[in-house]
Amino acid sequence: MELNKNLRIFVDTAPIIYLIEEHPVYSHEVSEIFDKTSTGNIQVITSVITLIEVLTKPYKLDQIDLVNTYRDFFCNSKGFSVIDINTDIAELTAKIRAEFGFKLPDAVQLAIFEHNGCDYFITNDKQLKKYDINRVHVLGENN
Repeated sequence: MELNKNLRIFVDTAPIIYLIEEHPVYSHEVSEIFDKTSTGNIQVITSVITLIEVLTKPYKLDQIDLVNTYRDFFCNSKGFSVIDINTDIAELTAKIRAEFGFKLPDAVQLAIFEHNGCDYFITNDKQLKKYDINRVHVLGENN
């Protein structure tokens, strides 16, 4: 995947966790994407599902500093948008679930990816490649 100017990239939950919590294997690959958003070369989006997922464990473990780090990242990162679920996305989610059998959170993520005209979907979930082998990029794989 080449990070060309004017790309719209959807980033799933795990890559954001890898970036914020500095995963030793994947944080560099994800950092490259977000470095390009700060210069305005690409736009990254995610969904409210991602926000829910990244905050659950820190809240459970009472890691308020990490909650605040995520909150700051989601609210203040340049070139990064968090998309809500609306009725169009809900209907597209249902179509994706019906066709591919994905769990609800994954189907919502893919629906937001499609609804927002993204070029790539960045994840660590290999099963999501069956949605679109050319546009779903699994971290650590070359495609």
